[in-house]
Amino acid sequence: VLLFSTQWPEYMIELANAMARKCTTILVLPSNHRFTEMHRRLICEEVVFASYRVVFHQSIRDNVSMLSSILRIIWRHRPDVIHIQANGHRLFFWIYLLLPRKVKVVNTIHDPIKHTGDIPSSSIDDSSAIFWGKIFTARYIVHGTHLRTLLSKAYGIKESKIAVIPDGNFGIYKKFHGHQEKEDENAILFFGRIWRYKGLDVFIEACDRVAESYPAAKFLIVGTGEDILPYESSMRHPERFEIVNARVPLEDAGSYFQRAAMVVLPYIEATQSGIIPVAFAYGKPVIATNVGSLPEVVEEGITGFIVPPCSPESVAECSAAMRSSICRRAKKRS
Repeated sequence: VLLFSTQWPEYMIELANAMARKCTTILVLPSNHRFTEMHRRLICEEVVFASYRVVFHQSIRDNVSMLSSILRIIWRHRPDVIHIQANGHRLFFWIYLLLPRKVKVVNTIHDPIKHTGDIPSSSIDDSSAIFWGKIFTARYIVHGTHLRTLLSKAYGIKESKIAVIPDGNFGIYKKFHGHQEKEDENAILFFGRIWRYKGLDVFIEACDRVAESYPAAKFLIVGTGEDILPYESSMRHPERFEIVNARVPLEDAGSYFQRAAMVVLPYIEATQSGIIPVAFAYGKPVIATNVGSLPEVVEEGITGFIVPPCSPESVAECSAAMRSSICRRAKKRS
């Protein structure tokens, strides 16, 4: 199996390392996009690794060079299956046309539809990639039962062609940082891209409610996206918030999950989320909204709670209840 992606190196390395225990696995990732020497060291020796330079601009020469290097890798290994992510690349139809005979294409789709307010994703025209992908893909994979129905409707394909496989282990994030941060039983974390569908306004309103009942509570907002200033101006207790309005390097991201007692995902709408498996990797409970496939991966009352979307009062209530439980456990340990 040849695994190909233009991004998500942590996800891809976890997948390749697990698959290598079952079959010959070739991992193909771009060397010039979110890939570091640490990523290279985390690929197990059973995985055959090959890299290429991904191109997102319009240069004909650079795009031809990229496609040629990808095809050379494919023809060198002649896999039985090529497993791509998110339809591969906008120019992947050239790859499809020049594949070795009898190669099957498996296609994992993370987001069957564009998210509300996600400007970068909405600006990308991926209609041709979707069209050609539908012609050549033998099997699709999604990370939730809800997403199978969503993909079937969005792409106009039969649900029988779509397999549901939950997101895997994201413990790889723990390997990017060497120091340990002590958990703060009062810290509540919002982590990730800041776009309208992520419900940061709901998080802030919920936190302000919690702050009025629990003077020691602290709120961490870590991420970047749209303008943070309107969100900051809505805070009734700004002194209780710590804001890191930036794309956090992998070696620093783990420290926020270590510090947090819980992680909140107050999404207004969603497909699935990589934040939940990262939180679980750090042993943190989550509060997530009942949207997309989020409820499918949270065990109610065990690994977290599911609340209605757009309901800061529900988020605040669960946060307070969870915080009380965490504080009781901390006192028992001490």
